[in-house]
Amino acid sequence: MENAMQLITSKDNPNIKLFRKLTESKKHRREMGMFTLEGIRLISDAVHENAELHSVFITESFAEKLDKQGEALNFPSGANLYMITDELGRSISDTSSAQGVFSICRFIEKPHFSQTVQRGGRYLLLCSIQDPGNLGTVIRTADAVGLDGVFLSECCDLYNPKVIRSTMGSLFRLNVSEVSFEEIFPFFGERGVPTYAAVVDRDAASLTDCDFSGGGAVLIGNEGNGLPKNITEACSKKLTIKMNGNINSLNAAMAAGIIMWELTK
Repeated sequence: MENAMQLITSKDNPNIKLFRKLTESKKHRREMGMFTLEGIRLISDAVHENAELHSVFITESFAEKLDKQGEALNFPSGANLYMITDELGRSISDTSSAQGVFSICRFIEKPHFSQTVQRGGRYLLLCSIQDPGNLGTVIRTADAVGLDGVFLSECCDLYNPKVIRSTMGSLFRLNVSEVSFEEIFPFFGERGVPTYAAVVDRDAASLTDCDFSGGGAVLIGNEGNGLPKNITEACSKKLTIKMNGNINSLNAAMAAGIIMWELTK
């Protein structure tokens, strides 16, 4: 590891305090323009996608493990590197089985949606999704199927640690933007992108009968309440996932996954 590493042993160290605040507080993340990462895979994905790391924390045990295996970690020269005690590592971890490597990362710069929305593109607009695990899983699935973009309107915080973990690194690869519905919706019409409201309604068109050959943007609403009526009515078409038996609803992430598969196949 080329960067000089400083030792931190106190829980009152300003860098440790910063890490905790960024992990716990959306307000602090927004004010600082930074968020936290935990685990070697997420941090490696961030480095691979040229995300800007502010600082990296490695526990003594993790460093010893690397040394025994003859491995080394290389981070961008601008990142501040810190060795921390195992006790500190456990105290700042947001998981039950900490690996011993943590990072503070600056917000990811994404192109403005006006540059992203194009005729023939395939997009998802999530409205008021509140479960971090659901949001992260949707982003990961969108990356897997090759969606052109995911837009979030009044959803839970994109940089919530649970969202970050659930994306499994897809946040760094996929175009994900936080927008307001009022700002972005007109662009779909201007760019000739059909809009589809995903609803639980037996009178709506079946998902499998929809023609997505010319692209489209599917809107998915809150886990409990779905899409507001005004948003549903603003869309070009309503679609639904026809289900068998007594099943009348699906988990938001599961429903989004099925819709994205049809949207991109």
